[in-house]
Amino acid sequence: MPANQFASYLGPKYKTQLGRTIAQALIEASFTVNIVSRASSTFATHAHPSAIFKCASYESTMSLEEALQDQDAIVEAFNPIAAAYQDNILRAAIRMGVKHIITPDFSSDTFNPQAHELRIFEPKLCSQTRLESLASQGKIYWTAIIVGPFYDWAISRGLFWVNNQDRKITLFGSGNQRISMSALSIVGRATVAVLQHPKDFVNRPAYFADYTISTNELIALWTLYENGSKLWDKDTDNGLKDRLSTPAYVLLGTFEEDSRYGADFGTKVEPGWEKPRHQLKQDLNKLLLD
Repeated sequence: MPANQFASYLGPKYKTQLGRTIAQALIEASFTVNIVSRASSTFATHAHPSAIFKCASYESTMSLEEALQDQDAIVEAFNPIAAAYQDNILRAAIRMGVKHIITPDFSSDTFNPQAHELRIFEPKLCSQTRLESLASQGKIYWTAIIVGPFYDWAISRGLFWVNNQDRKITLFGSGNQRISMSALSIVGRATVAVLQHPKDFVNRPAYFADYTISTNELIALWTLYENGSKLWDKDTDNGLKDRLSTPAYVLLGTFEEDSRYGADFGTKVEPGWEKPRHQLKQDLNKLLLD
């Protein structure tokens, strides 16, 4: 897709860092950007004066059609739970002639065979089946952008295994588990790359990561703090649904010892996207000093 075509960013709240990063990258790459949000959401229209802001109800195909008129591509950047509305979005997109849809991933590998065990992805996995069926009929094509956890965003909020307050590393299991991870900025760069060269990414997941590394490879830099908690079963027993906010999600979704959930996708990363290891040390040092 030429860089002067039209793309809609479809997300619940443009004010999130993910949304701002994607929209900013598209605008800087000369895309004409529509930012579509549900009427119940709030966003700052002054942030990107060149963007077009619209409201749409995900429950209404007609409302979505109005918002997606004359668009070439859709970038879905909402919570995986909102993928329950994917049928409406797809119907509206196809009726409006949208050619390409980037699915609501931008995180873990939902194409891993065990992804269904992480219930947060259930709506996304169901909607993906429908999307692939439509793609096989030539009605639309799709790309899923997989980037792993955002280490810079997570470290600054105390959510990752490197603690920027006391300069400690949390060791999960043996510490040999490798994970593929990225700085938040990669979502913008990857989205632009996919939309500018769509034929290279048609109907498949595309893996992007800045680094793939194990905890043990960083231990020499910081003090070690051991953590062996097993909380996933406890969460399930308690009927918990908000797994993104729990320690169990971090432990199993990101650091599971045998990479059961695809945390290590280093062998799948698009050529030329990973950075040299010495750059990671510089990046982490900067985060710890901020």
